[in-house]
Amino acid sequence: MMISGTTKIFYMLAHPIAHVRTPEVINPVFAARGIDAVMVPVHFSPEDFATGWEALKGTRNLGGIVVSVPHKEQAYALSDEVDRAAEELGAANVIRRDPDGRMIATNMDGLGFLRGMLNGGRDAEGRDVLLVGAGGAGKAIAFGLAKSGSKSIRISDVDPERAEVLAADIKNRYPDQTVTAGSPNLDGIDMLVNATPCGLHPETDPLPVDIADLRPDILVADIIMKPRETPLLQAATARGCQVRYGAGMLDSQIELMVSFFGY
Repeated sequence: MMISGTTKIFYMLAHPIAHVRTPEVINPVFAARGIDAVMVPVHFSPEDFATGWEALKGTRNLGGIVVSVPHKEQAYALSDEVDRAAEELGAANVIRRDPDGRMIATNMDGLGFLRGMLNGGRDAEGRDVLLVGAGGAGKAIAFGLAKSGSKSIRISDVDPERAEVLAADIKNRYPDQTVTAGSPNLDGIDMLVNATPCGLHPETDPLPVDIADLRPDILVADIIMKPRETPLLQAATARGCQVRYGAGMLDSQIELMVSFFGY
């Protein structure tokens, strides 16, 4: 790909940054379609995010931004306009810069999770789900599960209050859905979703659940993309569980992103 003065720039923002896959997936799409654009990974800490955002917003050849952990709530708050998907979650993961400089935000995580990891949501129907992680991605997944016909959802987070707030929010919007906040135990669960960063650093990260309690009837989905085989998924495979890999969540969003960016 030739980068020139006419090339539209896109950024991938995260903290940490080494695990992100979006640039390596979307840049070949740009090249294959003859789109004069490139995506570059950029590492901002949460403390520097607002300052960095203003600098990026002023970049006149900026096409847009894709945002990962832990910046999705800040991206939502700083955007000039948000659509319904982002508003429902209070978090954004894809932002387009319009020619007038306005930053327009959406959230594709929930749809990407259902399409890329759960067969459009059909694999969640009738299941009792334990969702570990109530951050930006966890919120999107929780709302997606509520819409997909899951039997019940229990949300667990290192911050119990955050889990309780998310459960109450879903219950308010979907009153017929059984949603609770609680511990990350696997009692009465036949689907487990890890929406935490646990697994990005396999040598040091704690496991999101006690893997000794995994059973073959539990479907285990982990949104971590790198490494592909997280310790959780390795343990689940060893115990005969169905497993779903995090790459599918991104891969199913790429076409949506390219379209949202105007191509």
